[in-house]
Amino acid sequence: MSQTRVVIVGGGFGGFSVAKRLLRSRVARHLAVTVIDPASSSVYTPWLYEVATGGFAAEHLPDDLVLATDIPLGNEQRIRFRKTAMQSIDPVHRTVLCADGSMVAYDICVLSMGSVSNDFGIPGVKQCAGDLKRTSDALLIRSELLGVIQSASKKTKRVIVAGAGANGVEFAAELASTLRAMEKHGDISKQSVEVMLVDSGDTPLKMLSPFLQNKTRARLADLGVVLRMHTVLANVTERAVGLRRVVDGVPGEKIETIACDFCVTTLGVAMPAIVATLPFERHAKGRILVDDGLRTLGYRDVFVLGDAAFVNNGAFPDPQTAQVAVEQSITVARNIVSMVTKRPVGLYVPRKRWDILVALGGKYAVGRVLNIPIWGYTAYILRRAVDARYFFSVLPLFRACVRVVKGVVMYGENETS
Repeated sequence: MSQTRVVIVGGGFGGFSVAKRLLRSRVARHLAVTVIDPASSSVYTPWLYEVATGGFAAEHLPDDLVLATDIPLGNEQRIRFRKTAMQSIDPVHRTVLCADGSMVAYDICVLSMGSVSNDFGIPGVKQCAGDLKRTSDALLIRSELLGVIQSASKKTKRVIVAGAGANGVEFAAELASTLRAMEKHGDISKQSVEVMLVDSGDTPLKMLSPFLQNKTRARLADLGVVLRMHTVLANVTERAVGLRRVVDGVPGEKIETIACDFCVTTLGVAMPAIVATLPFERHAKGRILVDDGLRTLGYRDVFVLGDAAFVNNGAFPDPQTAQVAVEQSITVARNIVSMVTKRPVGLYVPRKRWDILVALGGKYAVGRVLNIPIWGYTAYILRRAVDARYFFSVLPLFRACVRVVKGVVMYGENETS
């Protein structure tokens, strides 16, 4: 039996999970798996807020902070890694053209390009605000925050987080928790750095129940996070931001300018520009339409998963989260095995309700598991269990254990406070 060439575009959650599942499958020896990605590592993005806020007092080296987060793709055995980006795809001739000029042929292709941060065209966001999408972003934010904290004794500082979804809330809560610990230990004076969370809605974590929303607001208040709801970001400069008041869902014309020493935006995601150039049917919002086996509608040998995939099932699309990408990777890997063994592909059944766990600084979290509300230390433990589950799903037992322990120890220094 000749080897089937599987080319995976994107080494993030979805793509990396597919690759590792295929290489553990019963047809692994009949597969030649290639991963194409311009980044050198597969990044565990749910821990990026930890990298961005980690060890201000301890002054960890940046390399230490990413030990638990980044999995170098070039070191993964049996994965043929190409450090480049996809420039185009020819689904008729089954080839992928890469940015470095090379052409990669495939029998089965998996598109898992992820998404990019959406700045909604707000002036100054790209130039002056921090972004939590890549490890380099998190390290840059940490460097900026360290500068803010070190100069806080001279003048009260303010950090603004725009976007009160899961990413923004986790970052704001962890930063505030770290600041409170530094105040307690005498590393900085009290109330020398203010953390402000801005969002157009009426509450953080709108996807949760009112009960958990109240728990979230109470926790953020305990940490000293200032909430500015019904407010949108109008512009960002190096030392200030412009804010608009939202009334009945419509931002007003008047712009309030307030001082800001650093701004981090978590406003949502958008499709990478290349998605619009691909020869596949797309949803009105840009995501690629897939069938119930996660294959493109026109080409049965091209799978799409993660942020770029839109399951056309007449219901709400899957959220664009790491949890969804990993879940979809199970179906994609199984279906590739089915294609190799000449069996019918299976169906991907979207969940009606996804579990969610959001860390809120220290050993505290809120969320919903099996539609049951959960909060406090129990939720925190479950969140850590979810983190560990991912590493055990893609790495050998010993390497997964080492990585999980590093994460718990390294990032736990903030949480023990």
